Amino acid sequence: MRRMHSKSDLVRAGLGVMLNNGFHGTGVEAILKAANVPKGSFYNHFPSKEEFGLAVIDQFRADLDAITGPILADRSVPPLTRIRTCLETLTARFQRNHCTRGCLIGNLGLEMSGQSENIRQRLADGLRQWIEAFASTLAEAQQAKAIPADLDPRCLAESLVAAFEGALLLGKVRQSPEPLTNVITLFFDRLLSKKAKGRH
Repeated sequence: MRRMHSKSDLVRAGLGVMLNNGFHGTGVEAILKAANVPKGSFYNHFPSKEEFGLAVIDQFRADLDAITGPILADRSVPPLTRIRTCLETLTARFQRNHCTRGCLIGNLGLEMSGQSENIRQRLADGLRQWIEAFASTLAEAQQAKAIPADLDPRCLAESLVAAFEGALLLGKVRQSPEPLTNVITLFFDRLLSKKAKGRH
């Protein structure tokens, strides 16, 4: 088996383990085994497991941005369609992982928010980044009169992210993508479309 020694290799291997097992369920030995590196390599890069956890969160955020960023940036597509495509793409990814992994930010938010202030802040930054990206796109939709002028784009973005994160939790428990598709249908085929038609 190829030996991996770089910091990024450790983080990538740890991300997979942490998505499956959570923070407390991820021991250093499991990370070393997944990355196929000696113990000293881990502590050369990370003085503590908390520091490693922060790096894993950053990697997850970068991976998420690589998926959703280009979709949201495509101005040739209507704003609401871009957001819906983001959520449908994440739903498909969740389904490919057999509806077990969910979102690392949501998973660790439940597990670690009351135990590590550094991790809580990093998770809050991740959610804020996601909400602001959606809010900016919803503001575009508002300018295009696709949603009512009296809706607060940031409040709507926060509600959408909260609903989707809650659906991920429910989807993990049920091992089904249905809660996610229900959220997408509710927001884009029911709530937003009805308000847009009835309140311009």
